[in-house]
Amino acid sequence: MAKSNKIISSNPSSVMGALLEKEDYAPKTLSRGQIVEGKVVAKSKDQVFVDIGAKAEGVISARELESDEKLENIKIGDNLMAYVLVPESEGGQVILSIKKAGSERRWQEATKKMETYETVEVRPVESNKGGFLVDFGGIRGFIPSSHLTSNPSKDSTEPIQVKILEVDKKLNRLVFSEKEANPEAAKLPKFELPFSEGEEIEGKVSKILPFGILVGLPSSTEGEMGSVDGLVHISEISWERVEALDAIFKIGDKVKVKVVEIDPGSGKVNLSIKQLEEDPWKKAESKYPVGKEIKAEISRISSYGAFVQLEKGIEGLIHSSKIPYGKKLDRGDKVTVSIDLFSPEQRRVALRLETDEKDESVEKKKEKKPTDVPSDQEKRATAKTQAKDKTRKVKKATKKS
Repeated sequence: MAKSNKIISSNPSSVMGALLEKEDYAPKTLSRGQIVEGKVVAKSKDQVFVDIGAKAEGVISARELESDEKLENIKIGDNLMAYVLVPESEGGQVILSIKKAGSERRWQEATKKMETYETVEVRPVESNKGGFLVDFGGIRGFIPSSHLTSNPSKDSTEPIQVKILEVDKKLNRLVFSEKEANPEAAKLPKFELPFSEGEEIEGKVSKILPFGILVGLPSSTEGEMGSVDGLVHISEISWERVEALDAIFKIGDKVKVKVVEIDPGSGKVNLSIKQLEEDPWKKAESKYPVGKEIKAEISRISSYGAFVQLEKGIEGLIHSSKIPYGKKLDRGDKVTVSIDLFSPEQRRVALRLETDEKDESVEKKKEKKPTDVPSDQEKRATAKTQAKDKTRKVKKATKKS
């Protein structure tokens, strides 16, 4: 006779307990940051309720959806992946986010693509001095200029084929390489330029950017201006501090520049205007020995002190700790300062504000100066007055007696 596989128990609760002990029946223990999957079981006007196998249902508010996703498009029965924001709210619910889960998925995808060395697509966002910022499914990434083979524009909608070089979610760092994805293109010479590093050439301002200016450069030996642009970073405009570039340059202005660097792979050209002149720091040290007093003008004010322009390209700082309490300095004020530190290597000058204390001490000395010696005539007059006073006193004393 075959044995029965039925569970026979006089205590129904023990059967339920045995079932709950199995992994499939045990409720999930959740923690913040965990990625969970579940099924949509209900919807309201601005929330979605998801069964994720926990003690309570998960709740996703409309603001925690992806930017391109709408609440009305989510249907009951849909399977969703979500990020745990709050494992258990005051109401006992699990607060979830699809938006956060999407970001987490993309970081996981980036890690996997890097490990398998697959080519991925990114979209250009904007350029900076070091390369190009790009978008990888909502995550910002970066292509260093040394890893570019093309010359992308932030206005371009064309994706760029790249390999992933580095993924670090904690540092929010995602680095790509166009060269690695296109090794053959990287070998090809992109530009044949009629100038080389170190040369001084003339160009025209083609664009004014927040971080510098683009200069159209000659693309042929005849000096014709072509499609090659070079960047003069704001730090390479002048030895002096530069703030508003559009107040200095206009589109079409002719400028003389020095070629600082040419990237043979991408054809990017870095230029400098200030290097056409000698570095003022090279000869300045002998002119500003420690202790020397200088009359100068306040050039700008900051939260930590006042800057004084000693000469073109050299500013010194009067630190706030060196400014007497109650003394107010403004841009344009004429002051006397002394050199506390002059370091060409660090390009740093520390100044001390000379106050009016010296003048005050001189005035005090003048006040304490002994009176002038009286003349002989003044002495005789004084002696005569004293004698009369003495005579009067004697007469009074005689009458009384």
